[in-house]
Amino acid sequence: MHVRCTVESMNYSACGLVAGDHFDVIDGQLSLPTGRPFCYFAIANAMPLLSSRLDRPEGDEWLDSRPLIACPDPPEALYMRLERITDPETPE
Repeated sequence: MHVRCTVESMNYSACGLVAGDHFDVIDGQLSLPTGRPFCYFAIANAMPLLSSRLDRPEGDEWLDSRPLIACPDPPEALYMRLERITDPETPE
């Protein structure tokens, strides 16, 4: 399964993230776009949620709602959207 976590909105980013920055989790492996850093704390906040949810049968249904998750630094109010990426060339 391919899941993308994209920065949707924020007050500001201490790590230099901008709306649209993202990372992918593809079959349990982390992938970052070439040349673009991503905040370790935001990734660390998302990974346990992804791991616990995607191992369940209802994981697909949960991703269909395109949930938002927050970075752990409250003043930043940085929210990331989770969504399943479907590649027509890659079977699920």
